[in-house]
Amino acid sequence: MSDTSAESIETKIAYLEKTVSDLDGLVYEYGRRTERLEEAMRAMARRISEMGSDKGPGMPAGERPPHY
Repeated sequence: MSDTSAESIETKIAYLEKTVSDLDGLVYEYGRRTERLEEAMRAMARRISEMGSDKGPGMPAGERPPHY
């Protein structure tokens, strides 16, 4: 193996290590975003569930809204 070939391999390894490091950061950030979105979705589901359980005034069951 010549010196040029070894140097070429070392350069490629350095670029691959940088790429892996960058991708690792992206995966971590997307994981954090996913966790935040899942928590927001759970909070909205709770709010929707609470709104549905309220016995306040609203449309009677089976009646169409006036815009129909």
